[in-house]
Amino acid sequence: MENKKATETQIETSETKIPLWKVGQDSILEKNNPKHLDLTKHQLFIDTTRNSIFYKAYLDWNPHKFDKQAIAYYIEEISKKHQPKHISIGNFPDTWITLEKLNNEFVAYYKCDGISTTYFIDKNAVYAYNIEADADVIHNLKKLTDTEIEIEIRTITQKSKSEKGLFSIKKTKYDYVYILTRDYGGWTSKSLVTPLKHIDKFDLVVNNCVQTKRMEFKGFDKLNFDDY
Repeated sequence: MENKKATETQIETSETKIPLWKVGQDSILEKNNPKHLDLTKHQLFIDTTRNSIFYKAYLDWNPHKFDKQAIAYYIEEISKKHQPKHISIGNFPDTWITLEKLNNEFVAYYKCDGISTTYFIDKNAVYAYNIEADADVIHNLKKLTDTEIEIEIRTITQKSKSEKGLFSIKKTKYDYVYILTRDYGGWTSKSLVTPLKHIDKFDLVVNNCVQTKRMEFKGFDKLNFDDY
């Protein structure tokens, strides 16, 4: 009985010290080809193939029904007060995916729930697809060059008391890497992004979940946007 209690205590102590995302997972990710892995089991690895089912999932992704419903709701609500303005962004990319940094290298991330946050610039609105989709309508195109875009947006009061905001994407000094900023006055978020068409320029960290939901990988480098 004492041995059983000691074992249980040892397990509890071990799991307390180890972050939940590491329990049952490799703490050091290995580069691998998915074809060499048993994908009927949970796998956490770095996909370097550029043509696997996980890369294809990014390129073939489309919003599902609930995404479309959420986008329509936001557009309708915001448009009651603010008429969306139609713009043309020319050859500037319209679809952007989030990047992370791992061991000082830029990578994309295929989450347990699928692809990571994706942004889309439409002719009169800007969409963000995450666990839940949302949208802001375009008020004015303030700046557009080959490497930068700045859009004045209108949004809901829950995001900005003034219902005003700014959406921008700007090239960094690194190839294919940009900073995306969403500024709502009292709240600002920044992300590293790349055009979807350039996903093949990056390795892909894959959290392949099968049947059971797993904690998302939390071992990415901490980002300091002043470095970009």
